[in-house]
Amino acid sequence: MQKKVHKLKDFYPDAYQLIAIASHQSDYRLSWALNQQFNWHLTQTGDLVVKPPKDGKDQHFSRFSYSDPQDNAYHLIANKSQDGFCIPSMTNIDFLLKITGNFTKADLQPVIEKIRNIDFVITAFILENLKEKDKKKFIF
Repeated sequence: MQKKVHKLKDFYPDAYQLIAIASHQSDYRLSWALNQQFNWHLTQTGDLVVKPPKDGKDQHFSRFSYSDPQDNAYHLIANKSQDGFCIPSMTNIDFLLKITGNFTKADLQPVIEKIRNIDFVITAFILENLKEKDKKKFIF
C-alpha cells in the first residue's frame, strides 16, 4: 500500500513586509540614518543565523532591531556576510528592512520615499514574491 503524503504550501503568512535597500555604507551607519529619519532606536541585536541546507555551515548576518509603542517591529538585516548572501538571488541588495505590524504596501510607500531620501541610499523597494525557502529565513 502506498502512503499518501500531504504538504502544506505557503504555510508562512505574510505577517511582515521586506524592504530591500542598496547602500554602500556600513550597517551601523545606515541604522543611525534610519534612526534620525524616523525617530527610531535601532540597536544591534544578535545576528540572524541561517543554516544553508547544502554545506551545513552557519551564515551570520548582522541585525539591528527596534519595537515602537504601537507594537510594530523593525529589523535591519545585512544581506551580505563573509559566508554569502541571505537572499542569494539578490546580490545587488545590501540590506533588508523587515517591518512587522499592521502595514499595507500603500502604507509603506512614504517609508520607502524617506529611505530613498537618505544621501547614501542608492535605492529602496518592497520585496515581493520571495521563494518559500527565503521567506522562512525571516520568521523570528
